[in-house]
Amino acid sequence: MDSSVSTPHCSFVIYLNNDSNELPLFIQDVRTFFQKFPLIYELIAVTEKNAATCVEQIQTAQTQSSAKEKIVLIQNQKFLGRAESLRQGLNKADGAFLLLADPQMATPLGDLFKVLQNLMTDADVNLCWGERPSKKDSPFHHGAAPRHRLERLFNAIFKERHHHMPIDVLCESGGLTKSTWQEIEKSWNGKKLRGWYLHLYIQKALTAKHKSLFIALYDSGKTSPSFSLWTARWHLLFQSIF
Repeated sequence: MDSSVSTPHCSFVIYLNNDSNELPLFIQDVRTFFQKFPLIYELIAVTEKNAATCVEQIQTAQTQSSAKEKIVLIQNQKFLGRAESLRQGLNKADGAFLLLADPQMATPLGDLFKVLQNLMTDADVNLCWGERPSKKDSPFHHGAAPRHRLERLFNAIFKERHHHMPIDVLCESGGLTKSTWQEIEKSWNGKKLRGWYLHLYIQKALTAKHKSLFIALYDSGKTSPSFSLWTARWHLLFQSIF
């Protein structure tokens, strides 16, 4: 079920598993933020199989949508993980510009809006993504958050092995045009994506014709309860080898 509005200008895709505590505030903040702009936006929520509370919260939000908001609920029939779930959400998106967000809002909506602005105003940019090391006084540089420590370590590993990759390939805040996403999706030929991180897969699939722009974004280090440090470490180690 989704709310009925005109074709959205942009689509935000979120992954939900054990995130019911943060979800209502996230939806409220999105609505408050977009009151200031004459944009129709789409929120696509992809839920894991047993995320019943999140499903109920999204269904309630659908009944309260305004004329400028479209909410789409996708329920996994089996556990897919975050990267594959976000892929399913992006495939269903109707907006011309597609962005990843998280209900914890570790990256503020204002920063994500900068991503959207760059995509909308520069027709040559196919992908605009966050680069947390470029943000002055960012917690990412010295924060004690386990996720940050893991990402700093593997950012360096992937950069060493793949020199063409950005310095912050594990940043999960960013966006791309729908047409670029469709090209990337086609290149995977149905291959299942594994683990937490989608941006890493996206970077591996980009070609020389795709113009990327990286901008400084903030990341507080707040992390979803669905994130497993050990599982993420295992998947990243596997991807860094093969």
